[in-house]
Amino acid sequence: METPEIGLVVCNSGASNTGQLTGLAALKVVEKLGSDKVGICSLPALANKIPRQVMLVRKIGRLIVVDGCRNECSRRILDNLGIKYEKYLNLEYDLGIKKLGPFTTMNYSGDDVEKVSSAIVQKIRET
Repeated sequence: METPEIGLVVCNSGASNTGQLTGLAALKVVEKLGSDKVGICSLPALANKIPRQVMLVRKIGRLIVVDGCRNECSRRILDNLGIKYEKYLNLEYDLGIKKLGPFTTMNYSGDDVEKVSSAIVQKIRET
């Protein structure tokens, strides 16, 4: 498989509503735009500095980081690796979606998924 044009580095934590939303919305974006254009990067592999994954992410032309909350885990992981990204989206700051805390995985709506995926597509268009 070829390296996608755009990489999404998303929190994708199923532990909370906002973390779950980042992953679901990223999947929707890949479905909409195609996996040849957009790919989802492995945040756990980046956090663990897996050399192959870090190298692959560095090869992607444009990166968009999506965090679910004020903890900014995705952003911090890339910053710690010295990996630059073009755009940043935070569900709490930018979209006003409140993190409800641990074990709130299913506390989101279809409208929330659409709102987040649309915001990601908008970030892609801005790059």
